Amino acid sequence: MSPRLYAPPDGPAAGFRARTLAGMLTDARAWATRPVDGDWIAPADDDPVYENLYDRFWAIMTDAAVLEHLALTSLVSSSPAVTDAAVARLAGTARRWRPEARLAPDYGTAYATTRVVKALAVGYDCLAGALPSAVADDVAGVLADCLRRLAADWFARPAIRGPVGTGAGRHSPHHSSVEWSAFGVGALALLGRLPEAAAWVDDAERQFREHLLPGALAADGGAPEGMEFWASTVLSQLQFLEPLRRVTGHDLLTAHARSLDPAPGLAVYLPRRTATADGQPHYAPSTGISAVLSLLARERGDAGLAAVAAREDAAGRMEVWPARTPRRGEQLSFSWNAYAALWHPGDAGGAAEPAAPTWHSPTLGEAHVRSGWGPGSVAVTVRRGKVTVWADGECAFADLTPETVVDVAESRRTGSGVYRTEPAGLEPAVLRVAEVGDVAVVTGADATGRQLLRLTLDRRRRAVTVVRLDGRPRRWWWATAATPAVTTGTVTDVTADGHRPDLRAGYGLLDVVESDPRAYPVAAVVPDAGRIEVALRLGKNRPGASGPRRQDRSDAQRQEDPA
Repeated sequence: MSPRLYAPPDGPAAGFRARTLAGMLTDARAWATRPVDGDWIAPADDDPVYENLYDRFWAIMTDAAVLEHLALTSLVSSSPAVTDAAVARLAGTARRWRPEARLAPDYGTAYATTRVVKALAVGYDCLAGALPSAVADDVAGVLADCLRRLAADWFARPAIRGPVGTGAGRHSPHHSSVEWSAFGVGALALLGRLPEAAAWVDDAERQFREHLLPGALAADGGAPEGMEFWASTVLSQLQFLEPLRRVTGHDLLTAHARSLDPAPGLAVYLPRRTATADGQPHYAPSTGISAVLSLLARERGDAGLAAVAAREDAAGRMEVWPARTPRRGEQLSFSWNAYAALWHPGDAGGAAEPAAPTWHSPTLGEAHVRSGWGPGSVAVTVRRGKVTVWADGECAFADLTPETVVDVAESRRTGSGVYRTEPAGLEPAVLRVAEVGDVAVVTGADATGRQLLRLTLDRRRRAVTVVRLDGRPRRWWWATAATPAVTTGTVTDVTADGHRPDLRAGYGLLDVVESDPRAYPVAAVVPDAGRIEVALRLGKNRPGASGPRRQDRSDAQRQEDPA
């Protein structure tokens, strides 16, 4: 057998492809000698703070990420050492998670089990020519048993196979995209080798055609559950549609790739972002966007999108969430950057990047303006009435007022995260965005039309001004890359380590152990006649880039929450 699902691009690796392969090999070597844990983690009936759920989910995510990473690296690099490590990892992952086929799937377990299914499918297919027959038979058996259970007890449910949405009785657009994609990839891996697989492929194709391609994103192109889920939602779509076309000839990809608006992804993409001291990048809303842009660039023949995708500093690297579960020490990992090695069309010498989009989502109540994606670029987000400014991938300024909190009772009732801001009344009811030459202006007003916020980004001068008119007696923010000049209002206090990002999981109920603890300076400011005005001058464009940088994780980077 030879691989069918995915294939490396033709020709030698060069430019961004070469950087991506180098990053893949770095992590492949690091994981090559690490064995898979032997113990299956069973779901617990009594799990009030979701400790068991996150032990399971983060362990499954990491096992799946490592297996996919090694398998894809073997496919792209043809390294015998990586291939041997990938075969051992595939056998160990199948052995550890075999009992998933015995579970009665629910909202939490299906979200995790499907991740294992997809990883086993990718490993089984990419390593087809290197698998001993006993390993191939064992993996195919585990994969088939899991798919049968999921097909009968999860994907047959009316709510799971129907329209998606955030309302009552609708399956989460994000969860549905991830789960159906994994189910479809698993079925494609067994197509022609297992009789039931053809019906499963047809069912996944139907779900994408009827519900996910037209309904998983909002009308304005944003992710209905928050832009932190845009990349994983879109990437999941592409991870199924590309092998569906390759294996069956059924082409939903061409039209989808040409009609999908990349502006939301371009708006939130930070090619340089947080990393540990040894360079391991953190999971963030940007994780996977390089791979998405790479495939869109290939399908659309768009060298500009390819150039933006190639800005990715963490090319080919695995990414982690900077916290571990308290009981078992499990950590969440991803290997989405590796897909860029399969999909990037190659460097198009000097191709012009698209104009930096100004993207506004009335559905989400947020706006994004930026100067570009290269060294020295500035990106500004207004979300839930809060302003965050990134300069060259490092957070320069972030509001702490109002605070975003989880509505635990409503989240448990609906089965997905529900957030609100405290104190109330500071989140604009209406946001407007305007472009005046090199200046982008974002204004926010309450329901009566009273202006609460005015933000300007001068792209040429790399200057940001934030004006608050809401009359709050005091506001707080933190800043790192630049010292804000308070032109109206008074700084009353600065605490050097006053802010520590909240990384708790499970709607904030599960305390975690930070693997890369950070604390940031906090300033308290009182207004002058109800007005605060802050100016940030973010320096000159730098000629080069040196790697991922630190940034805020407090509001813009919430982990995927299966609870």
